Amino acid sequence: MPDLPLITARVQAWRDILHVYFAPEAAAAATRARHLASVTRLSALAMLANVLCAAMLVLSLWGTTEPALLLGWFGLLLAGCVWGAWRGQVATRSMSGNASPRAIVHFSSHAAGLALLWAAVPLFWFGSGQPQQQLVIAMLLCGMLGAGAFMLAPVPPASLAWLGVLTLGSLSALLLQASGPAWTVAGLLLVYATVVLWGVWATVRQLNARLSFEREAARQGQMVNLLLRDFEEHAADVLWEIDRRGRFVHVSDRLAALLGQPESELLGASLLEVFELRQVESDASAGLKALRAALLRDKPFRDVVLQVHAGESRRWWSLTAKPLLDEVGRSLGWRGVVSDVTQQRLTDQRLAYLANYDSLTGLANRVQLRERLSQALEARGDPPRRSALLCLDLDHFKSINDSLGHSVGDDVLRLVAQRLQSVVRRSDVVARLGGDEFSVLLDDVRSDGEVAHLSRRLLQILNTPGEVRGRTVNVGASIGVALIPDHGSTIDEALGNADLALYVAKENGRGCCEYFAPWMGERSRRVVSIEHELRQALQRGELSIDWQPWVQIEDWKLLSAEALVRWNHPTLGLISPTEFIPVAEKCGMIGEIGAWVLQRACQEAQSLFGNLMISVNVSPTQMMRQGLIDDVKRALQSSGLAPSRLEIEITEGVFLDDTPTAMSNLHQLKALGVQIALDDFGTGYSSLAYLRRFPFDTLKIDRAFVRELLTHRDARAIVRTIIELARMLGMRTVAEGVEEPAQLEVLRRSGCDSVQGFLLARPAPANAMRRLLDHWDANHRPDAGAFELSDSMHFEQYMPNLAAGR
Repeated sequence: MPDLPLITARVQAWRDILHVYFAPEAAAAATRARHLASVTRLSALAMLANVLCAAMLVLSLWGTTEPALLLGWFGLLLAGCVWGAWRGQVATRSMSGNASPRAIVHFSSHAAGLALLWAAVPLFWFGSGQPQQQLVIAMLLCGMLGAGAFMLAPVPPASLAWLGVLTLGSLSALLLQASGPAWTVAGLLLVYATVVLWGVWATVRQLNARLSFEREAARQGQMVNLLLRDFEEHAADVLWEIDRRGRFVHVSDRLAALLGQPESELLGASLLEVFELRQVESDASAGLKALRAALLRDKPFRDVVLQVHAGESRRWWSLTAKPLLDEVGRSLGWRGVVSDVTQQRLTDQRLAYLANYDSLTGLANRVQLRERLSQALEARGDPPRRSALLCLDLDHFKSINDSLGHSVGDDVLRLVAQRLQSVVRRSDVVARLGGDEFSVLLDDVRSDGEVAHLSRRLLQILNTPGEVRGRTVNVGASIGVALIPDHGSTIDEALGNADLALYVAKENGRGCCEYFAPWMGERSRRVVSIEHELRQALQRGELSIDWQPWVQIEDWKLLSAEALVRWNHPTLGLISPTEFIPVAEKCGMIGEIGAWVLQRACQEAQSLFGNLMISVNVSPTQMMRQGLIDDVKRALQSSGLAPSRLEIEITEGVFLDDTPTAMSNLHQLKALGVQIALDDFGTGYSSLAYLRRFPFDTLKIDRAFVRELLTHRDARAIVRTIIELARMLGMRTVAEGVEEPAQLEVLRRSGCDSVQGFLLARPAPANAMRRLLDHWDANHRPDAGAFELSDSMHFEQYMPNLAAGR
């Protein structure tokens, strides 16, 4: 059954829209004028388009129909277009801000008349025309129907008239054919007209909404202007006027109320004396002297601020004035205003405090720390004055925030601030740099031993459990120390070196203290250098891909090859992926590099590897990107590689943050037909939960277990458990890092499906991988009893042994 409420709502919406075009209200008249103007500006162009279309139609029909009728039709249409263009130009020049409903009727009538002329075309010539001519008529009328309706959309009556007349004429011509195809085309025409009608309705609603918004904005603008004028008339400023001797000659009620004295007492009183009586002692010399000096200069002044007593409180008043002169330029006195700027001054004081202090803990902030650090660096003496900068970072503070709430976290930060201040000397500076980062500047220390003693004391007191809101919390901290001037001659150098030492302390297990050493700076510089060079590596063609195959244990056939990105820098040399991939993730380049690896791997596999499967590693950062699926699709489409030949390897880190984007990407990859492998299984945060949440195709056993297969019984037990788990879940298993035939034999007996490692081949470029495929002998398998492989052997050296069985 049709949705009657919905139909009723649509009809009412159309009635509301059409009401705007025939209602007498001023708002409706303004809307009509705006809409008519938007259409009439294009009248000349639209009429020219009609004439050109009519001329092409005449040329198409010429010679196959009665010339007189055709020329008569063209003449009528030409006259209608000329009249329409002229009326449009006249209306554009003469239209005011309002338009009457009659203007809408005239405009709609012209549109209906022009549509009637076009509707005559299919009635007169469609049935008798040749197929080519019928095609021209059909295409022309469809275009005129849609284009005209949308161009006239700002005036819905005209648009409806055009659409209705043209649709009825075309339907009549089709129905006169009385044939099956004609009925089909008629149905399609009705659908097309309905869609156009819907589009016109949506366009009109948007136009009316925009005009309503503009009218409301204009109304609000007028209201704001009124409020501003009212504010100016009733401003908080108070007028004052004195003569050339500085005595009040005009006292308003507001001035008397501000000064707290009756008007009779203030008339004739000295302005300076009145303000002097109200001056705050600490400001008496500064504010009053500035006012006296400004009055003596006989020049306009502004914003001379006095701090005064006003009842029980202190206030700040700002005086602005200009001299009053007679006709010959002699001073008659002063006229000005006094403004209460107390709130502004309090705000300025608050901002000044916040500029130098942390609002949460009351400690110094980074700005004040840098100032004091600058003073320590500039200090000279004999012997040289020494200082120490300690950077502290709370351990596991995020878990406190997440589990106990931010209010408890704030109290923990206040507790840390109190403990730090309780240990240091009054001359030292304790600062909060942001988040859970603190810094302590020990000024003028006598020895390095004193720094070490205080650092141990800080660790001891910070690592002691504390009471926060009735809860016992274990805070803990790590400390990095930079000695001044030994470890830095500038502010940024000292801060950076202390931060590097802190980073090492956190790497070494947290809860400890580390002093800066030169090698820390070298490591940091190398990371910066790698980041800088990595941004150019793709453009310079320094990245490449090596391949390492998998082999199926059962039949010893090559099953797949893993793509491994390599970076060979001209000066830094061969840089390990374990070194530059984390840098790429941190600096935001992992998406670009990952897309390149996918593209290159798919191209090389399609062109060189036949039907061999390939696997490509995707980092957790890549998996959380919105554009990963587009990268995979582009790589597959441009290379022609079948999705079933591509396997994406992910690590368990993808599931740590449990982001919706990562899970969505995994399911979309699966839907594409791409296979998914879980890499390095058995390490880190291995959990059976995500094995149930996502159907992996492959489980890769980490090389750490394979390496200990021959020496540790527990490693063999874990590997067998993983293999059995994968088998029960319908996943194949691949053991990484297989280097010895004996390891292969243990894996075979445990039921592992495939192996990968130096026993088979070292990673090498695509051409070498192709040669391995060409010479591979599935009948030759390493013998656990007699086979030995040199660690330094490259797979091209080993290839003849595997291929020929020698």
